[in-house]
Amino acid sequence: MPERTHPPGAPSIPRPLRNGWEHSPARRLTFWFLGALILFTLLTEAGLRFILGLGNPILIQADPACSYILKPDQDVKRFFVHTRINHYGMRSDEPSQKRQPGSLRLMFVGDSVTYAGTRVDQQQIFTELLHRELPAQLHRPVEVLNASAGAWAPDNELAYLRSRGAFQSDIVLLVLNDGDLAQPRSSLADVGEDLPHQRPLTAIGELFTRFIRPHILQLTQKADAGDQLSANADAQIRANLANLDAIHALVTSQGARLVLIFVPFRRDIPSPAATQVAILKSWTGTNHIPMLDATSAEAPYTSAQITLDNGIHLNAHGHRLIAQAIENAWPQLAPNP
Repeated sequence: MPERTHPPGAPSIPRPLRNGWEHSPARRLTFWFLGALILFTLLTEAGLRFILGLGNPILIQADPACSYILKPDQDVKRFFVHTRINHYGMRSDEPSQKRQPGSLRLMFVGDSVTYAGTRVDQQQIFTELLHRELPAQLHRPVEVLNASAGAWAPDNELAYLRSRGAFQSDIVLLVLNDGDLAQPRSSLADVGEDLPHQRPLTAIGELFTRFIRPHILQLTQKADAGDQLSANADAQIRANLANLDAIHALVTSQGARLVLIFVPFRRDIPSPAATQVAILKSWTGTNHIPMLDATSAEAPYTSAQITLDNGIHLNAHGHRLIAQAIENAWPQLAPNP
């Protein structure tokens, strides 16, 4: 075929630019940068989610009786800590439908001190330590239930027992601390985002909103309602003593016995914990209810040694001390189990 030539005088047709933007080093660098950024983001999200457990916090849910409970049926590993919530919103095994002959069922009811949060592994909280160790001490099978949630007040705890019952327990152990007697019922609004009710969209998003942003902006977390001691709260103390009366009556009506465990905030030893202890000792004495005051178990140690956060919530060592105190006092707490 003869070679096509450009007619003389005809306007020239520009050839497509080669080595333009689409082939420029800047564009190739941009593509490489975006690809690396996407890959880095995906790997970071996967690492935060599958190694650290971010993006998958333990959730609470609204409850018509208790205001809120731990969302049932959760099994979460987060920051290398295992937390398991059973079908009834308890941080413990499922209660067996058929009791073993001669077995003893204990039901602990409390707030964040009993629940222990997600910084102490399930196997290290004092209720689980007792679950493993009491059978050898008592020479019988022991089942331990843990009905608790962060910031619960006595009114929340009474509501749980009223709505769910005592699960055929032999002994209900109510765990109280310094702030409980003067604390009104807690609601979802009181706990805010510290106890989330829905999962974040991404692990990276949770890292920023719950950890990085508060640090940058120097935001303080919403205080646990049960961590604050109320002044001039005589009316609330009377209301909570009435709640304790109702708990005692309910537990007794279901064939169980009530035991009170007082776990003070380490920051408040010896005062103002002594004030709360005096009121509770008077109430338990009047109602002939066994009581363990764990102050002497905590007092030899500093807040840094046995708590996670300025003397309030126990670390694994603190939980070991409480379990040991309960084991040592068991003959007095339950002389005829």
